[in-house]
Amino acid sequence: MKKSTKTFLIILLLLILGIFIHPKKVVYVPKITGKVIDEKGNSIKDAVVSRIEELSSKNEKQGYYDYTKYKSQTTKTDENGNFELLEKSRIEWIHTPLDLPFAWCFGNFEIEKEGFKTYRTEFDEFRQLHKDNCYACEEIGFKPIITLKKKE
Repeated sequence: MKKSTKTFLIILLLLILGIFIHPKKVVYVPKITGKVIDEKGNSIKDAVVSRIEELSSKNEKQGYYDYTKYKSQTTKTDENGNFELLEKSRIEWIHTPLDLPFAWCFGNFEIEKEGFKTYRTEFDEFRQLHKDNCYACEEIGFKPIITLKKKE
């Protein structure tokens, strides 16, 4: 193979790799500030509120991805039943040219309190589309009021 052909192929390979590998894509998860009440409308103090996120890992033996849900932030409600899960960010070093200029932002969390049924968000319960400058869910927030039901 000619030297110029090899050089061209190397440059082409580097350009293709450059499309897929970019430094510092910042991804944000939304802020969630809310209130927890009982069925009578009374505030619930010291309920444990946890953000739920997914962790993906490749199963090398089977050749597919496993998705595990985990609690990434935990807090307790104050005397007025209020809670806050702060906006978080992480850096992704590898992403593709198929990353679109918008993002769906989800607010997934669960609330636990002794004597009450555990509350977990349903898929798509808190969702918002974000477009501006698209740092995923930067400056997106959810403000739910959650009613916990007593255990029977």
